[in-house]
Amino acid sequence: MTDQAPKHTKKNAAANWRKSFESAKQALVRNIKRHPTRYAVLSLLILGFVTRFWRFGFPNQAVFDEVYFGKFVSGYYTHEYFFDIHPPLGKLLIAGFAWLFRYNPTQSFAAIGTTYTDATYLYLRFLPGLLSALLPLTIYGIGREIKLKHFTAWVIGMAIVFENAFITQGRFILIDSFLILFGFASLWAWLVWRRTGQRWWLVATAILAGLSVSVKWTGLVFVALICAVELASSIRWQTRLKRLLTIGVIVATIYVSGFVIHLGLLSRSGAGDVFMTQPFQKTLVGSQFETVPGVKPLSGFEKFVELNREMYAANARLTAGHPYGSRWYGWPIMYKPISYWVEGQSQIWLFGNPFVWWSTSLGVLTAFWLVGRKKIQPKQLPYLGLMIAGFLLAWLPFATITRVMFLYHYLIPLGFATLISGFIIDKFSMRQQIATLLWMVVGFILAAPFTYGYNPSLALETFRNLLPILR
Repeated sequence: MTDQAPKHTKKNAAANWRKSFESAKQALVRNIKRHPTRYAVLSLLILGFVTRFWRFGFPNQAVFDEVYFGKFVSGYYTHEYFFDIHPPLGKLLIAGFAWLFRYNPTQSFAAIGTTYTDATYLYLRFLPGLLSALLPLTIYGIGREIKLKHFTAWVIGMAIVFENAFITQGRFILIDSFLILFGFASLWAWLVWRRTGQRWWLVATAILAGLSVSVKWTGLVFVALICAVELASSIRWQTRLKRLLTIGVIVATIYVSGFVIHLGLLSRSGAGDVFMTQPFQKTLVGSQFETVPGVKPLSGFEKFVELNREMYAANARLTAGHPYGSRWYGWPIMYKPISYWVEGQSQIWLFGNPFVWWSTSLGVLTAFWLVGRKKIQPKQLPYLGLMIAGFLLAWLPFATITRVMFLYHYLIPLGFATLISGFIIDKFSMRQQIATLLWMVVGFILAAPFTYGYNPSLALETFRNLLPILR
């Protein structure tokens, strides 16, 4: 009897535990069904932050283009003039955030692999990671606005959560996270404006689009897409003109304002002097032309014009080859990944989630087929057309560019390809959508060694026969 009592008790306890677990699970499912948006937003935010800030700060060495952007950000503190081929807003945001924590530039950013002397570099890496963590929520929001089912919108948001290339680009002192988030957020705000007609959403659209353009010129994709649709709208031309002027004035104001701050901070002679004319250098304290008679200094507007002209020319001059350079037609199949950092067996690469990357490329092709066969719901067709237009506008112009280009130039088209694939996933059953999500997680795990700097020997063995750059 004494031996049977404990067994009976354990059996009852196990049964009670299973009953409690099932009850809790059912309660959670009911709560999720009752508040789907709340749980979707919460999960996307939590997982977005976890994936971006896992092993935050590793490595404590300069990675890839941190050697440039770290120096640029430091220039705002020393006030020494530097030259970059991109507009200044992304660098200003990183510098401004670090200033809140009394950042004092102490790093040399001499070369990839240079060890940082203290932990202040973390201030510079934090803001790109923060904005990258908000991108999945933004894609989810767009998914809801383009008439995808709620669960589908959540799945494509999760695709961005677990997309390794987006994660890698957001973990370091790089500016693409600003470009991408501001751009897609402007598209989200514009879709809300089209649905609600509330004017402040149009203002928000223009502000966000202006921020994107002020980080990199490729942000013009979002301005062009939005303005093209507004221009084609079947409304009075006076109304169309008013909307376009609103967008144009706000975008231009933000763009110029970034340069006003930029040029105001960089008042001293520096390494960027050699890119500028003598009248430009005349305005810089300590330059070789500061006291030269007969050289007339430029006005602020003239400096703005010359700098933008030189940025364009410098972009065009980037024709030299690069071991990790790639052409636009190879990007949809993820050719070529980029080595960001190597130390012993640890490596970090810009390497995407293979399932997300390749399946979204297939999703774009499938979408063209579905449109041709008229198998898209009428209410979804205009939105699918909008996403396809965004994808083509963000991708095909690179075919005309002769300068060296890299895989990260495909990140905006990849965002549009993910949204396009949402229309395919929308036709799946719940079980198929869950299976899709699980495959995304598997792809993320396979590519994670390249993302977080673990020993990638297993991943290298898996992919070396698929991607020639890794052979």
